[in-house]
Amino acid sequence: MTGRVTIDADLNFVQGLIHHGGADLKKCYQCSTCTVACPLTPDEAPFPRKEMLWAQWGMKDKLVRDMDLWLCHNCNDCTDLCPRGAKPGEVMSALRNKTIEHYSYPAGISKSAKTMSGNVVLFLVPMFLIALVIVIQNIDNNFAFLTAKPIVYANMLPVNLVDLLFIPPALFALFNAYKAISSFIRGLKEQYPPTEKGESLLTAINGTIKDVLSHIEFKKCGTNKGRNFSHKLMMYGFIGLFITTNSVFVLHWLHEFGFDVQTTPLPFFHPVKILGNVSSVAAFAGIYLILRDRIKNSNETVLTLFDWMFIGNMFLIIVTGILCQVFRVGDHAYLAFITYYIHLVQVFYLIAYASQTKFGHIFYRPAAMIYSRYSGRNKNIFSNL
Repeated sequence: MTGRVTIDADLNFVQGLIHHGGADLKKCYQCSTCTVACPLTPDEAPFPRKEMLWAQWGMKDKLVRDMDLWLCHNCNDCTDLCPRGAKPGEVMSALRNKTIEHYSYPAGISKSAKTMSGNVVLFLVPMFLIALVIVIQNIDNNFAFLTAKPIVYANMLPVNLVDLLFIPPALFALFNAYKAISSFIRGLKEQYPPTEKGESLLTAINGTIKDVLSHIEFKKCGTNKGRNFSHKLMMYGFIGLFITTNSVFVLHWLHEFGFDVQTTPLPFFHPVKILGNVSSVAAFAGIYLILRDRIKNSNETVLTLFDWMFIGNMFLIIVTGILCQVFRVGDHAYLAFITYYIHLVQVFYLIAYASQTKFGHIFYRPAAMIYSRYSGRNKNIFSNL
């Protein structure tokens, strides 16, 4: 007796995957070396072999609801050991990018983030908006901030206006992330219904936080285990910068409401300033090491425009942030204010389009990790500390 399986193949999805980082997908002949090599794959339905098969068959519906795409840390041990050069690690990365595009809300932003012309439009929004506010704020005083001493960035753009500029895109990003991740989790529930083996939601969240902060899974990687250090540096650096930014926000508004607290510009040895500077150095070192390794392994690594825009955006945020302080202390007014403007544009891009660009990993990966524990997909896939 012969069984028959109906496959709803999406050839456009396959072509898009090949075009956006999965060019070597067709070289895979299902030898399963990648699955054997992977130190993170669970015993049941291991990856990335099944993802390679689903991708070759154009099974988009299964792939966009695939939890294992996000449990992969892209260490590329599988790519290094693939006898056919199919680069399964890069295919997994391309599949994650396609998943972000699939769930993106609004969908047009993610599609724009994958093309040069689209990114030009995305950048023109903050470039025009921030420039317009600066002109309106300073046209009556003939742009006196350029000659005022000492250099104070609030003279060009008051902190109140900065907050008014950035709170709406932040709320826009949070709403879009909520819409996208809600749809993503619904897909996970359909493909991996919760079982009695699962953890409670709070336990799953707690365990995932520990795993993320410790990078414990990265330590299991083989040939590329060094990425653990660079990725951790960048992560902790940006966490520190996030805390710094919000601390400045709080200090400013406390000062506005009459509390006796130091406001910007902060003294060099102020705790918040120290945290910001240390975090900047850590984030810069992390992104530099990631870039160095990517370029060094360029024969095995495929970086699409979607990837480069994310790396470039992160890099420019760090560098312009550091240079803003250097030029301000060095009393180079024009360089300082131009750099500050570029910094604001880059931060706006990162925040406003967070869930539609590769930065969306910060939403999708934790969601998948939490649901993995919650559903009992493989309760022990991550180790509790």
